[in-house]
Amino acid sequence: MNDPITAGLARLFDDHRIVFWYDTARDMRDAFDAVALAGVTKVEIANNEFGLKHRMLRQEPEQKFLVYREDAAPPDTANWLLDLQLATVVFKADQAGMWLSELGLPPQFEAVVRDHPEFYRAGSRVARLQQLLQASDTVTQVRLRMLAVCAGAEGGLDTVIEALLGELADGRHEALRLVERAGLTGVLWKHIANAYGYQSDEPDFEDFAIVLFQSAYAWSVGQEGKLNAEALLVFRRWKNSRHWGAAFETLAGRYQVLLNIPDEVSVRDFRTLMAVDHFEVIDQHIIRQLVHAMSTQTVSASDVLKWVRERRQSHWYATYEDIYQAIGFATEFQQALAEANLGMTSPAEGVKRYVASWFRLDQLYRKFIYHMQKSGHAALLVELRDAVENRYTNSFVLKLNDAWQDQVSGMTDWAVPDYPQQRTFYREQAAEFRRKDQKVAVVISDALRFEVAEECLRRIRALNRFDADLKPMIGALPSYTQLGMGALLPNRELSL
Repeated sequence: MNDPITAGLARLFDDHRIVFWYDTARDMRDAFDAVALAGVTKVEIANNEFGLKHRMLRQEPEQKFLVYREDAAPPDTANWLLDLQLATVVFKADQAGMWLSELGLPPQFEAVVRDHPEFYRAGSRVARLQQLLQASDTVTQVRLRMLAVCAGAEGGLDTVIEALLGELADGRHEALRLVERAGLTGVLWKHIANAYGYQSDEPDFEDFAIVLFQSAYAWSVGQEGKLNAEALLVFRRWKNSRHWGAAFETLAGRYQVLLNIPDEVSVRDFRTLMAVDHFEVIDQHIIRQLVHAMSTQTVSASDVLKWVRERRQSHWYATYEDIYQAIGFATEFQQALAEANLGMTSPAEGVKRYVASWFRLDQLYRKFIYHMQKSGHAALLVELRDAVENRYTNSFVLKLNDAWQDQVSGMTDWAVPDYPQQRTFYREQAAEFRRKDQKVAVVISDALRFEVAEECLRRIRALNRFDADLKPMIGALPSYTQLGMGALLPNRELSL
């Protein structure tokens, strides 16, 4: 079975009961005589066509036959076994025939092997092609699958394009060189022209890639691209693929200057680009314009939050996630500040209103600062940072402090009705657990703001096994670290 002729015949007999073998060059007699396949009867055409037909169809209708003729096949009009031949398969013992036999393809596919011998010189490529072939494939589709094998793709033209774009991004050209050696270059460009509308007197794959980026961007901003809508679909799938993400970023960075995208987007209103993410410079432009609009208060908070949500779909969102997060928290801060009434009629009302809603202003400000610093692109947020800092300092902290100071000035004792004192924490709360013989752990964190504790509370409640409550206490005066820490421990008298 190691003999390629015997192996090729065996594969054909897996699917056919009768196999014809025409020895056109009359040099395969010894090979025919050497063939010995279990369950296969060898017969020879020698002016006995009617006898053979009667034997194969009537006398032994279940038997497998290898029908040999030491000559070329007769013309169809003189071939008395033509009906059987057309219903079965013809074995060819030349190299092209061997490849056809190995692939299980009928004679009409001879051109796909005879025209591309270099492709078939590697057994690994033949084996891979065999895996991709489907029973319904045409000659055109077989050549397309050969392109897929050269590119290391899955079979469709779109996957070939994706693989070649990946090689282009890496600066490699092995697949295109193999396509050329295999005589498939013309096939490749014919498919690309028919499928995507690419036309060039001297087609080149990098030129095609540049036109693909250019057309995809043009379509996205309402203009007409050089390639058709099918090319846009392929571009979108490739761009959004996790597997090809790095390749897309490399080529986008390489082509955005070549295509003059920075200047092109600089004159566009950022609102018209919210669904576009073909180049990184687009996100940078949107961020700059959005920051300016927020700083000058020419956009509504609801619109900004909607745009930030939309940009989560951008390919570049991961790169600028912290900036978008900072913009979102700055927007929520400004919205909350505009809705806040920072007045109070008593210390108790001040505490109540802070723990109910005002703490969110501190929380949103903290998150804005955190994401701005984490982004690594703080320069993009300078204008917004200055606006938020100004509003936080002058419109929130200063006003709240003034209102609180007015209440504190009228107090004779440092106590707020209905709120426990920090210095009585152990006696009034922790000791209760001790009396029940329950363990108590006290975690002391210096300057833990109420808004941080509120976020911690939400995170604890998000865990399935835990629950928590958050209650404010009135801190000890002066608000000195060691005094505040000591106030939470068992004590009868505190002194400084």
